[in-house]
Amino acid sequence: MHAVSLVEPTSVASPLLRLIAPSYADVVAALWPAPHAAFLTAPAARRHLVCLLLANVSDPSVVEVSRLLDLPLRKAIPLVVKPAPEGLRRALERLGEIAWAAEDYRALVSLLADAEPAKTLRHAVQITPETVRTLSALPRQLRDAGGLALRVTPAQAALLAEAHALLARRLPAPVLAERVSAWGRAPVAKTLFSLVAEDFRRDLPPPPHPGTERLRPLETAAAIRDAARRYRNCLAGYLDHAVDQRSAIYEWLPAPGAVIELTPDTYFGWRLDQARLENNKAVDEVTRTAIVDELRGIGVHVGRSAWQVRRALDRAASPSFALETLDATIADYFTDD
Repeated sequence: MHAVSLVEPTSVASPLLRLIAPSYADVVAALWPAPHAAFLTAPAARRHLVCLLLANVSDPSVVEVSRLLDLPLRKAIPLVVKPAPEGLRRALERLGEIAWAAEDYRALVSLLADAEPAKTLRHAVQITPETVRTLSALPRQLRDAGGLALRVTPAQAALLAEAHALLARRLPAPVLAERVSAWGRAPVAKTLFSLVAEDFRRDLPPPPHPGTERLRPLETAAAIRDAARRYRNCLAGYLDHAVDQRSAIYEWLPAPGAVIELTPDTYFGWRLDQARLENNKAVDEVTRTAIVDELRGIGVHVGRSAWQVRRALDRAASPSFALETLDATIADYFTDD
């Protein structure tokens, strides 16, 4: 019977052993001295079982392992995990050739003891540490819903879990369950995360100004997306700015039509930030003049921002100071040039 002290591991592990079992190489080398043939030539499932034992040791000074390579696998597993979850033997045979990190082994055992993730693992052709990390990161409600969420990366799963926890603070449980069910039906990752983002997005606040016959506020997410489609621009990317009151989006209705972004200013209140025609083309001078007059007529500031004024004042004492004309400043709001 072999035994090894975990307090004083040896350092005679071969390069191959360090490749196969990097986190456990020194301890394994003490059990099976170089060339470590008994361990290295054992089936991968047996090697994983040895490493699973070492991963689960809390603080014993001696670990007995000789029987793990000799007994039938179904009899060796209970020496390591008691009680052993159903499916552990089959899972050990699909973990690949390289030993896992201790936390991944422990997560695997925990997941196999839970019916729904155990079902997912049973149907996996190969089980990877990433698979286990994803399933561990997902809250039970998302795991039970199944679908694409079970196949995202661990980082994506962590984001889904965070969004789910935040939504749970705002949505009634039946509503959240309906939304999670819809997430489970998403065909591709982009759709999945778009659905979650939409559920995480509150309704737009009321527009800062009601608009006029020629200037219409875009008051809903659907209206902003529709304008982005019609004007063939990236306006949809400003949706969250509008939700968070960092922007207000308006449409100039007379031909040729334009989309207008207002932003809050610490001194002036809402001010003109930019305006563009279809395909982000610059606004012609006639339309520009009409838009400026309309905005000023409803109390929107069109001119230098408070930040621009303060910056100019900071530099004004220099003899070489030059001030951009107000017309040039306003013109910048209507063109990318």
